Amino acid sequence: MITKLSAQHFDKLMEFVRKEKEWNIFIIGDVLSYGFDSPVVQVWGEFDLKTDSIKAVLLQYRKDLIFYSDTLDYDIEGFSNIILNLKFKTFSGKRSAILPFAKKIKFSQKREQSFSKLSQPQDFSSFNLKPEEENMVKIITKDNIEENLDKIEMLVYLYQSIEEFLNPATFDQIKQDVSLGRSRIYYIEEDGMIVSSARTGAEIQDMAMVISVCTMHEYRGKGYATMCMKKLCSDLLSEGKSLCLFYENPAAGRIYKKLGFEELGKWVTFTV
Repeated sequence: MITKLSAQHFDKLMEFVRKEKEWNIFIIGDVLSYGFDSPVVQVWGEFDLKTDSIKAVLLQYRKDLIFYSDTLDYDIEGFSNIILNLKFKTFSGKRSAILPFAKKIKFSQKREQSFSKLSQPQDFSSFNLKPEEENMVKIITKDNIEENLDKIEMLVYLYQSIEEFLNPATFDQIKQDVSLGRSRIYYIEEDGMIVSSARTGAEIQDMAMVISVCTMHEYRGKGYATMCMKKLCSDLLSEGKSLCLFYENPAAGRIYKKLGFEELGKWVTFTV
């Protein structure tokens, strides 16, 4: 039975999605930030009638859909009908959970990425920066966002210049996420522009997603993205948070593995 979830289902939802919390960081983060009554978030869950526990969940955040189940024994017809009645751009999730939907819904594009996790290391020295590198990496958080709105405009311009970014975040989305404490931005500025950056997304008490790691084409090969990543990882790990990220570029994958990220599996995104 598929039900639209509300606040009364919070505990059962968290119990279910935290079984594999890394795969569900977006679902957890969106529900914690917006709840069930927000105009930008909707959540549906399928209940196992024998145990009254959730066995599959679909979340809509704006025009993005995320699906998760730890079994293939879910009501694909029911979820497909819900999806087909929604206005959305992307549908994503753990590869094994969402591939069956490709037979039910016509998508225009499929993107597959490696999904990796960084846990608490025994040695933080791999994240150390030289003093001059430390000074180059700046940070925008909820505490200083109002004085850095011009930097967010620069960041949007940087994202729009990266051809790999299919659906770059807008100024309003970035501002909102940072203001809510869901995101913080690490960046390097040169020649009056932000030329490299990494930021967090879906940041919660014990986890954060690393997103939008990039460097402007003309400034690549200088190690800027690695510097941003090292500072980001050092700060969040020192707060006791684990980190997750997606990648498909082998060169980026090598950088992440050097930092200690371990691959968990594949994440698939379908575009309509």
